[in-house]
Amino acid sequence: MNVIKSSFIYSFFTSVSRVFGFLRDILIANFLGTGIFADIFFVAFRFPNTFRRIFSEGSVNSAFVPVYAKLISENFLEEAKKFAGNVIVIFTTVTVIIVVIIEIFMPTFILFLAPGFALNEEKLDDLINTSRIIFPFLVTISVGSIYSSILNANNKFALSASLPIILNLFMILGILYAYITKNNYLFFLSWSVIIGGIVQIICLVVSIKNNKIKITYFSSLITRNTKRFFSLFSTSFFSSGLLQINIFIGTIIASYETGAISYLYYADRIYQLPLALIGIAIGIALLPSISKKIQKNSKTEVYNTIEETTKFAILLSFPATVGIFILAELIVSTLFERGEFNIESTMLTAQALKFYSLGLVAFILMKIFTPIFFAYENVKPTLYVTFFNLVLNTVLSIILFIHIGFVGIAIATTISAWMSVFVLCYYIQKNHYFIFSSKILKPIVVVLLASFVIGIYIYFFKDYFDTIFTSFYLGETVFLLFIVFSSILLYLFIISFYKPFSYTEIKKVFNK
Repeated sequence: MNVIKSSFIYSFFTSVSRVFGFLRDILIANFLGTGIFADIFFVAFRFPNTFRRIFSEGSVNSAFVPVYAKLISENFLEEAKKFAGNVIVIFTTVTVIIVVIIEIFMPTFILFLAPGFALNEEKLDDLINTSRIIFPFLVTISVGSIYSSILNANNKFALSASLPIILNLFMILGILYAYITKNNYLFFLSWSVIIGGIVQIICLVVSIKNNKIKITYFSSLITRNTKRFFSLFSTSFFSSGLLQINIFIGTIIASYETGAISYLYYADRIYQLPLALIGIAIGIALLPSISKKIQKNSKTEVYNTIEETTKFAILLSFPATVGIFILAELIVSTLFERGEFNIESTMLTAQALKFYSLGLVAFILMKIFTPIFFAYENVKPTLYVTFFNLVLNTVLSIILFIHIGFVGIAIATTISAWMSVFVLCYYIQKNHYFIFSSKILKPIVVVLLASFVIGIYIYFFKDYFDTIFTSFYLGETVFLLFIVFSSILLYLFIISFYKPFSYTEIKKVFNK
């Protein structure tokens, strides 16, 4: 249950950062809309941001934490300090080399990853210039991911969850400065990303120092621990990389339809909120917890932790899926419909959001099940699953895009996510890492029934009271907030009859 406490901490700071993220996206939507310049920025920003997802939410944390946590638990503190320093030095060196190479060959890189932009030479030149400014952000992401993993392994989750706040603040300032000075939005947005990344590193270094966590740099780089780390990391990176290739494939395909990249980006931003608050938060908190229990050979505790975590995730994700699906148009219009972001942008973005929402539970379960393999230091099954996901998603995306346009990319992503969950479950049970007990069936049935009731409530409430609320200033925002919070209260009321978590259990969680 300590995982739930840690995930709550991570979720709280993530929710704050997402508020700033939405404010940033609202400003981008207002000034750039879903046109050519918005597509350019989102593609350029996606390149280093994809590496952020691979590193901070995937490979580095998954490979670093088990090795580092084991050294700490066995009281090999000197080795832990050297191990952390070695990984930081190696990652900094490698990513600097990668950035230099990509900067030199950026035009070729762009043509490969976004070939649709080649149809417009001016648009292509703007994308190349913008990407060259933003891409060095990769270096700060790589170093920051190691520092964040060190803090996570020491049960310090707040800063790593709140780091995006810093980046979002600088991007907001960049947009506002460009507006005030009537300058190029792409130029100032791009440089704000770099400055934000540097400030993030400074904050992490200060936090490491304040928490008295020691790191030894420039010791013997190739050690038994670094070899063990890179053995895990190589497979993990390939696995996470394949997953992010799905995103690039979507970008490549969507680049042939003007505005499609922007529609998918805004939809992705909305469903990423519950995914980060539930799936990513729990996944990051779960890894160090079960890693330590595995070291102690506490198989019963590992089983209980995974089951309680899964139950908790299902409790939150099912109603979130229902709410997002029914309220898609209202959510998009409330957040983004202003300035250059018009009614058509709202409707098309909402279409993508609806199909993404149907895969939300699957995306969250993947974030929970994947760390289990890393805790046991057996990452090959995740590689097989990710490769399967890549192939399925690519084939479906191409077929569906040809027939129904950009919405097909969202549908393909959702279908491949659910198929991956089923395959992950197969490997988990095959390796006896976790066996689902009959105790989890009742919570699932109760949550499904409660979510169905919530869906009916939201649908009819939205249908009958929409015109009343939206007839006055800020009525749409008030209406959305009211329906969301009233739905949450109703859901909690229905769930309280079953009590998947007793008040005593919850109290114990937050007193640990």
